[in-house]
Amino acid sequence: MDRTPPAPQAANPPRPAASRPRLHVWLSLALALATLAPASGCLHLLLATGIYMFEGGNLVPPKTEALENKRVVVLCRPPASNEYRHAGASRQIAKKVSYLLEKNKVPGIDVVPPQQVDQWLDENDSENYVELGKAVKADMVVHIDLAHFELFKGKTVYQGNADVTIDVYDVKNQGKLAYHEELGEVLFPVHSGIAVQDKSQDQFQREFVTVVSDEIAKHFYKHDPHANFALDAMANR
Repeated sequence: MDRTPPAPQAANPPRPAASRPRLHVWLSLALALATLAPASGCLHLLLATGIYMFEGGNLVPPKTEALENKRVVVLCRPPASNEYRHAGASRQIAKKVSYLLEKNKVPGIDVVPPQQVDQWLDENDSENYVELGKAVKADMVVHIDLAHFELFKGKTVYQGNADVTIDVYDVKNQGKLAYHEELGEVLFPVHSGIAVQDKSQDQFQREFVTVVSDEIAKHFYKHDPHANFALDAMANR
C-alpha cells in the first residue's frame, strides 16, 4: 500500500508586485483627500495626480523633432497693438520656452541664452529672424508670434487670452520654414475668471506666461497630455 504523504497544498500566490504600488498610491491619495478636502484646488490637483499615476503616466511624443541636435534661438514678438501695455511679457515667454526646452532635454539641443537674444534685439532695429540666428550662431529659430495677448476680461476680472503661432526656421537652409503650428486661442483660466483683488497683475501675468510657454514648448518634447487637468483650480489659489 502506498503510504506516500500527500503533496502540500500550494499557498495562495502573492499578489503581483505591479499591483501593490497602485494600491499604495490610492491609499495615500485617499488619506490626502480626507485631509485636504476643504481646499478645492488641492482636491482637483490630487485627483489629477492620482489618475495620472494610476494610468502609468503615459507620455505622448513631440509634434516635431526639428530642434533635436540643433543650436536653437527662441524669439517672441509682442502684438504691435500692445507692445508696451504688458511690459516684458514677450521676452518672458521667450525666456520660459528656452528654459523648458533645456529642462525637458530635447535630445542634443543647445539653447542660446536669452540674454544674448535680448542684447541683440536691443542693439539692432531689424526684426529679421535669420540675421538674429546668424548673429548667435544658431541652426534653428523658434519664432513665436503673439497676434493677441491680454490679461483681463473686463475691468475687474483676470482671464488670460493669447493667440499664438509657432514657426521654426532653418537658418542653415536660407531661413526655410521647418515647422508651423497655429495654437489659436490660449485661455487661462479656461472656465472662469479671477477677481483682480485676489492677486496682483504681476503675479497673474507670470502665471499666464508660464501657461502660454508650456503650450508652446511641449510641441518639441515628450509630455503628459493631461498635465493641465487642474489648471483652473490652481489659478484660483
